[in-house]
Amino acid sequence: MVAVIEPRVLFSQCLLAALRSLDRESIFRIYHSVADWQDAPDRSDAAIVLLCMPSGEGSDAALAAAEQGLTELQALEPPVMFAVMSDREEPERILKALESGARAYIPTSVSLEVAVQILHLVIVGGIFVPASSLVAMASFNGTKIVSEVEDTFSLSARQLSVAKALRKGMPNKLIAYELNMCESTVKVHVRNIMKKLKAKNRTEAALLSNRLFSEDK
Repeated sequence: MVAVIEPRVLFSQCLLAALRSLDRESIFRIYHSVADWQDAPDRSDAAIVLLCMPSGEGSDAALAAAEQGLTELQALEPPVMFAVMSDREEPERILKALESGARAYIPTSVSLEVAVQILHLVIVGGIFVPASSLVAMASFNGTKIVSEVEDTFSLSARQLSVAKALRKGMPNKLIAYELNMCESTVKVHVRNIMKKLKAKNRTEAALLSNRLFSEDK
């Protein structure tokens, strides 16, 4: 079960309907605060908590409540796996969320399909940070976290080339021709890429690599 923390009623109803329509296998439930989720009888069913953060342009009370939610999630014992969703992508905000224990920072600039894939990635042990933010985060004393993210999704130069081809939907035979390698070698690289990205198939690997690695690679 994915516990979604979203205090805004209309937003929560729309998000819940969209998530359920896209992912019919997972169970999504909305709670209006971390406290509401903690008091719920099905609290222990949550595989991950998704904390929706306001943009910062709303009321001070809403922002304070979201910050309090982040603090409450960080303090839980035993620890709970959680991710943050926000329409702000400033490095300091992302870094604060990660330092608080978030396993992913999902910007609302991604599609709903990508957001669902990120949640699945985190549930199986992955970490997600917007690729465009990694370099900037280093300047905010985020070296340790950046290193952890890079280690989690590290690919060799050859694997990066194959991942880029996967994003284009190229079959193994064409990838082998384009990169001047044996088709059997391509298959090995694809398997390793899927393993590192915790992807179930080629399509999921292509989707995840499209968000995790910049196009200039």
